[in-house]
Amino acid sequence: MKFLSMLLIAAAAINLSANILPEKWDTAFFKVSEKDFMQGLPEKDFTRQILLNDNPLDLDAIANGCDSAVISSTIHVKQPQKIYLGVGCKIFSLSLNGKLIYDFRKYGLGNDIENVSVSDHIIPLELTAGSNKIVFNTRRTNWRLDYCYGADRLIRWHLAVKHLKDYQPPRAELAHPEMVLRPDRNSMVFSFVTSSPIPAGVDYRKKGDKKWLRQYDTVGDLILREKSRIHKVRISNIANWGDIEYRLVLLEPPVGRDGFKRPLWTSRIYKEVYTPVKTLRNPDRKEFSFMLFGDTQLSMSNTCKTVAQREELLKKMRSLPEYRQADFLVHIGDQDSVIHNVEQVLLKALFAGFAPKKDESVRPWLLVRGNHETNGMAAEDWFDYFQMPDDKSYYTAQIGEVLFIVLDCGDISKDDPLDAFNGPLLDMPDLFRKQAQWLAKLRKSPEFRNAKYRVILCHNDPQTSQSLLDINVRQLTGDLLADNSDSGRIHLWIGGHTHRYRRAARNSRILTAMFKPKKIALNISPVNWVTVDGPKGDSSNPNFSYLAVKCTPQAIHVTAIDDTGRKIDEFAITPNGNFKEIFKDKSLQDFQL
Repeated sequence: MKFLSMLLIAAAAINLSANILPEKWDTAFFKVSEKDFMQGLPEKDFTRQILLNDNPLDLDAIANGCDSAVISSTIHVKQPQKIYLGVGCKIFSLSLNGKLIYDFRKYGLGNDIENVSVSDHIIPLELTAGSNKIVFNTRRTNWRLDYCYGADRLIRWHLAVKHLKDYQPPRAELAHPEMVLRPDRNSMVFSFVTSSPIPAGVDYRKKGDKKWLRQYDTVGDLILREKSRIHKVRISNIANWGDIEYRLVLLEPPVGRDGFKRPLWTSRIYKEVYTPVKTLRNPDRKEFSFMLFGDTQLSMSNTCKTVAQREELLKKMRSLPEYRQADFLVHIGDQDSVIHNVEQVLLKALFAGFAPKKDESVRPWLLVRGNHETNGMAAEDWFDYFQMPDDKSYYTAQIGEVLFIVLDCGDISKDDPLDAFNGPLLDMPDLFRKQAQWLAKLRKSPEFRNAKYRVILCHNDPQTSQSLLDINVRQLTGDLLADNSDSGRIHLWIGGHTHRYRRAARNSRILTAMFKPKKIALNISPVNWVTVDGPKGDSSNPNFSYLAVKCTPQAIHVTAIDDTGRKIDEFAITPNGNFKEIFKDKSLQDFQL
């Protein structure tokens, strides 16, 4: 009996996988008005039998001047089953066993220049055991298409039909955990990727409120973005809200409508699918803390060479009390050495591990673009996942009494921009010209001049390296760092890039580190600055260190810890810019520059 059941299941699978559509179809052609076409066709002009498959059939070539047709045949199946039929045709209706189940005659498909395909309309058919009569009613054009595209254009009256054996209806689900980016006094950005291209949005509210506000992912503030899996939504006007509750809103199209090209004057009704309600930690208050790390490059490490080893390392970091207490997270750049696939290399292999557990609050990210974010085939895609369309890779974030100034360090470029290290870097000087203009405007703004603290987040440091990359950054920030007035002072610069833990105080000739650099660019430090370890760095194997930073009205308090959680350094910076060393591990030395 068990063997017989397995045999029946196998037979059913074979039946479902076979192409059950007939090859021969009876066709009747008509010369009728559009009104008659919609209300019922008169006696046919002539008939013929045609062969119909998934390749588009040119009906005009066989219509003998007729402008409408009825095409019919019979599907035979041994048992009831549901199939998906792919149809390509600009104007048509579909009936099954005498019942009209799909009617597209009134509207017509959009741009007449595009050729039809079997993915244009995906229609579920509920077949009964035995014979199933299927009928297409089609016309070459209508007044709407003529009105929009002109009656004299090239009209292609084509029809394509295919049994889509492997079709799976779209599901409103996430492909990866969402990320919240760019925390700021008045806005945050949600970035998430869905399994299928569907529209989406975000419901949000002040924690404790009952009423949801909603922001969709739109194009031009008006049109739902429904052709992309990547969604970015900015919520605004959240100043003084405190923590925020949110849920993602995923709009699932009707079954079969995911391949549906946008037609004229048609609508589709979506099913709203909600992700669980989560609490988003809002760091915008007078006292807050953050955790910073960077240079998570596998290929650079001697002792952390695989994704699994890095995940284990970062898992330990996420168990540290400093991490759990942080209100937001900062990656200071170089998320990986070469980024060929953002989803695989970053979302899945790096950031997915930071998704909060069920009862944890979600924490936003400040992401800094390092030079390696410009390396690899997915360098351009990085912006698709982590930037709103009009945003730049350099920006500010006002959190509490601290103004964070995020800079883009660019990359190492050659004389020929098309022969750059990572591929085409077309105009590195232009990046710095635009940043310089932006910085000049920023320095005059009230948000800059009135900030109690100003902190630069930049992938590289302002003092040690003599490379062209660092020279560009020093030229960009020279005037800014020279200003030590209360309304212009930079209190702290945090970087990475050198894969070494180092720090220096403003106007000091002392560099604190485990090893002295072979070459130094500046003998006097232009600003209070600190960099974290990366692979092949200075701290304990596998050579990572992290910064736990607490910001209060009294001071910015920085604690450096290695990958085991051991404290290696601690210092504070006051509003007037004074640097105070609190603790220094014996592994660190002071080097005279």
